Amino acid sequence: MQAAACAPFAGGVSHGFTIAEGIAVKNPGELTLAIVRDLLDDVVTVTDEEISQAILLSLERAKLLVEGAGAASLAALLTDRVGGKGPVAVLLSGGNIDPSLLITVIRHGLTLAGRYLVVRTRISDRPGELVKLLSRVAQERVNLVSVEHHREGIQLSVAETEVELTLSTRDAAHALALLDAMQRWGYPVERLR
Repeated sequence: MQAAACAPFAGGVSHGFTIAEGIAVKNPGELTLAIVRDLLDDVVTVTDEEISQAILLSLERAKLLVEGAGAASLAALLTDRVGGKGPVAVLLSGGNIDPSLLITVIRHGLTLAGRYLVVRTRISDRPGELVKLLSRVAQERVNLVSVEHHREGIQLSVAETEVELTLSTRDAAHALALLDAMQRWGYPVERLR
């Protein structure tokens, strides 16, 4: 198992950054390389994107915190890169993940799953209009993570303001339902994430 960004055992020549630091071997030793060639049927690679999804799945479903290298085998299984027949055992190991990286992985995974939604819309620049929008969003059982007003640096009417909302939803279907609702309410909607 190797991270695609740094995979000399799989024939890769690049030595890029990977979130799977523990398996980012740039120059394998001669003895190790000989053992790997002799004993392994195959070496597969997984991307950092796939590894991050495996980390999040491990956290959510198994309540296990694993580092990037420890989640690589799960990523290979989830992406159907594991060959052979019969039962498969996946080792999940290492909790040595930087907290900042963990936060990034979680946010990214939740965004991909449709549980974080970032939208941009326009409202009248009058008292009460933002409260009206946010109240309607709350009625859809969506949680507000952040809100930003933009008036400068973009083309708007003097009577408008642009609002960017970061929202927490149950799943992708809930996010789509909210987007449909906002359009029904008459708000122009641009999905950013």
